[in-house]
Amino acid sequence: MGVRRLTRTGLMAAAAIALSAVTASAQVVYTTSGVFSGGTGFTSCAGGTSCTVDGFTLSFNRIVTPTNYTAPTLVDLGDFTTAQSGGTAGLTAFTGASFTLMITQTSPSAGSGSFTGLITGSLAYNPSSSSLIWTPSSSTLSIGNTTYVLVTDNTGNININAPTIEAGKNPNTTSVKANVSVSVAPEPATALLLAPGLAGLGLAARFRRRRSSK
Repeated sequence: MGVRRLTRTGLMAAAAIALSAVTASAQVVYTTSGVFSGGTGFTSCAGGTSCTVDGFTLSFNRIVTPTNYTAPTLVDLGDFTTAQSGGTAGLTAFTGASFTLMITQTSPSAGSGSFTGLITGSLAYNPSSSSLIWTPSSSTLSIGNTTYVLVTDNTGNININAPTIEAGKNPNTTSVKANVSVSVAPEPATALLLAPGLAGLGLAARFRRRRSSK
């Protein structure tokens, strides 16, 4: 009885492994866009591509031209940009702001999805005093059989760089990246080819049991 159960378990495991989806190399083509919303007090995020508070502007540079990558790989989804132009506050909080990053995919399957989360913390002209972060509610997004996993810190945040007086750092950018992979299920023909092999394993196991019982 133990041998029989073991054989059945082995056959079921083999079938599950062979028929399960696998990560495959595939071309992924997409564009991105970003929208800021919310904001209270002095924070102005009028449902557009930027937020402005007391001289600091936070914006998002989207991927306009369809970008082609061979998955699995690390991809760019766009950039946060921070700029400062004569604000009066030493530390500026983007109170009540949120950001939505949208991906529109055309290959390997057409579809769209988005990451959404709050913008919290503050910006300062001194980067060591800045703490602005975007916290997406989920770091994983699936469009068809394509999965995007945001690159975040170990707490699930994306830290946004502050502008500085250093040359070339005002405005300053923060790249938003993701690991992308494509899962492919075996074709029906593969399953048909697999069936005789599994049946043969079962018959071989049955034959061995009969011989051992004699």
